[in-house]
Amino acid sequence: MNFSSVLDTLTPTGDGAGYDYDYEVTITDDWSQGRATFGGLIAGVANEALRQRVPRERVLRSLQTTFVGPASAGTWQLNVRVLRVGKAVTVASCEVSESNQVAATIVAVYGGPRSSVLRVDPPAPELVPTERYLAGEDFISDAPRFTSHFDMHWTKTQPAYSGQVQTHTQTRIRHRHASQLSESHVVALVDCIPTPGLTALNAPAPASSLVWTLDLLDHRFDFAGDAWWRLDTTIDAAADGYINQTGVLTNPEGRTAALSRQLFTIFG
Repeated sequence: MNFSSVLDTLTPTGDGAGYDYDYEVTITDDWSQGRATFGGLIAGVANEALRQRVPRERVLRSLQTTFVGPASAGTWQLNVRVLRVGKAVTVASCEVSESNQVAATIVAVYGGPRSSVLRVDPPAPELVPTERYLAGEDFISDAPRFTSHFDMHWTKTQPAYSGQVQTHTQTRIRHRHASQLSESHVVALVDCIPTPGLTALNAPAPASSLVWTLDLLDHRFDFAGDAWWRLDTTIDAAADGYINQTGVLTNPEGRTAALSRQLFTIFG
């Protein structure tokens, strides 16, 4: 089931009480990542549920996700709560549960434009010539099943588990089976590559995202489904089994589209 088909299964399960609204969504096991489900799917589905309550003219500005525990394939429950509606900004939360166990909590900030004299456009990352090219299956052997939904091409990097520390990777990425993109598609796309920290390992070991903050800077999503996006990921620090890393997403037109900050735990 591709990402668009997963979103199509999102169904309200009640009329809502106060500011709370409940939904269910069906997840197939081809989105698995070890014993859990791909975190980008969790965040993307949560954003889509939140979008049922927040008007599209208030664009997604920031999405903060804490991965509490693993969620497996099956039926998930999503509890959406609108926390505040201001003149320009809406703040809302979504709790994702599976079998009455919380898997993730998400807080999103949606905001319409305000009149301001301040404008600073983010610089696009420097284009680096392709000196080394690795397709997804070349970068990481025995890749998790969810990677079958994405095309991933690495440049200037070493393969995972090569025992060579690589603090920066540059990757071209896209949904493999998407004819049309949405905001939620892009949320999921940003999380599809593994941490560069895997290159330092000498043997396969799991790594898992704990906290993820995604800030969207550009809100154009009408690119062709097969257009390539680019993600530059840099490890800022790593110690005691934890990795702090930064990501910069560039859209197919070369504009900086999103900034990502993640805390990973790595078991190796």
